[in-house]
Amino acid sequence: MEKQFIARIGKASPESAHQIVRAALRSAATASTPNGAIDLLGEALLELERLLALNSEQMH
Repeated sequence: MEKQFIARIGKASPESAHQIVRAALRSAATASTPNGAIDLLGEALLELERLLALNSEQMH
């Protein structure tokens, strides 16, 4: 299962969010089970949350 989308992308930016979503959808589409796909999409949502938090910290 692919995790740590931000770690692979390297920085917090709007492009990063797009890459996180694309990687998650691609991985979910090829997951061996529906639950695996759901897990991958959940991980991507958590990574997007982390990305938003990083952006919030950078703004302060």
